[in-house]
Amino acid sequence: MMTALLARFRRKPKPQNDESYYTAGQLALIKARFKRKTSGVVAAWILATLVLMGFFAGFFSPVDPTIRGADAEYRRGVPQPIFFWDDNGFSLRPFTYTYTKAKSKIDLKALAGGGLDALDAFTASGALTSSSQNRFEVDKEQRRYLQFFVKGWEYSLIDLSVGGLNLDLRWDRHLFGVEQGQIHLMGTDEDGKDVFSRTLHAIWVTISIAIVALVVKLFVSLFVGGVSGYFGGRVDTIMMSITEAVRVIPPIPIYLACAVALAQLDLTPVQRYFAIALVIGALDFATLGRRLRTHILTERNQDYVLAAQLCGSGTWRIIWRHLIPSFTSYIIVDTLINFPYVILAETSLSFLGLGLTEPVNSLGVLLQKAQDPDIQQNMIWQFFPVLVFVCLIMAFVFVGDALRDAADPYSEKK
Repeated sequence: MMTALLARFRRKPKPQNDESYYTAGQLALIKARFKRKTSGVVAAWILATLVLMGFFAGFFSPVDPTIRGADAEYRRGVPQPIFFWDDNGFSLRPFTYTYTKAKSKIDLKALAGGGLDALDAFTASGALTSSSQNRFEVDKEQRRYLQFFVKGWEYSLIDLSVGGLNLDLRWDRHLFGVEQGQIHLMGTDEDGKDVFSRTLHAIWVTISIAIVALVVKLFVSLFVGGVSGYFGGRVDTIMMSITEAVRVIPPIPIYLACAVALAQLDLTPVQRYFAIALVIGALDFATLGRRLRTHILTERNQDYVLAAQLCGSGTWRIIWRHLIPSFTSYIIVDTLINFPYVILAETSLSFLGLGLTEPVNSLGVLLQKAQDPDIQQNMIWQFFPVLVFVCLIMAFVFVGDALRDAADPYSEKK
């Protein structure tokens, strides 16, 4: 009886010759194939989590990432982990300890005496070393319990202000915090700014710049590939000649020239790099444009294009409503696969000092700070943005790879 009951509620396998499989649209087939890729699904969840935390960084950040939220009493502070139990017992509420700056022990009597003995006493105290500035005493008897949905600094939850419209939705609630003082999960930098909050804000800044660059690239590629492939002839020759000329131009000298030219303008750091993002997208259209042109050269002689022409459809309507949508799956996959490369471009330029600079939060800026020898020796927790950057890039790579296989109609036969 138990066996029959289990068999009744057991999930029945779907027949492979299901009629819905043959009637499903292209996007539905891609979605079904993508779900079979375990690595792609896991990477998609990681990617969605990082993007969500970056977009709502103000809500997930317990501390203001700007200099206004810097903790002057906790500069170069070590990370403050969260506990549920310690030597004093178990607690259902998560908590952290109280950290106070350790004072350097200096022999005042030796200093008053003067001479070499005073110098030796002062150097032996460790007051001149960078590592002594990272020493904090932990008071395990004084717990600081975490509180959720706490009220704190005001931030922009969703900013949709365009032109003269004021659609900036502001809020002062945060996911977690402590009753007294501040909590620094990943420590602080030399100015006392919270590393965890800065990293969350940096994720969205980097991704937003990549989105701008990819949108520009997509529109330029669609225009060049669509026009060149549909008209052919002399138009195709001229546009492909320009495309080939753009492909052979090294990108780094162009980025350097743009950085120098934009430095002469009165722009904010974010406006300056968004301008560079436009250049990155405008000069990275060649590959997708050529592939789209090849596809349209083949498709423009199909019967459905002729039927659209006989119905009186104009040239641009045929290109945008019929030819380009037939290449949609590849365009989506190519755009997603190129996401990590654009992010790498932003971080590389910021790492070299050509992109965003302080006080703007971006992954490139935080990676640039991580190359400081003082940070590498005494503040290793500032490598947390490096770990987030690696996770973000690898998530994009695995999702793009799984999506590319899912968009391949012959993947199931390989």
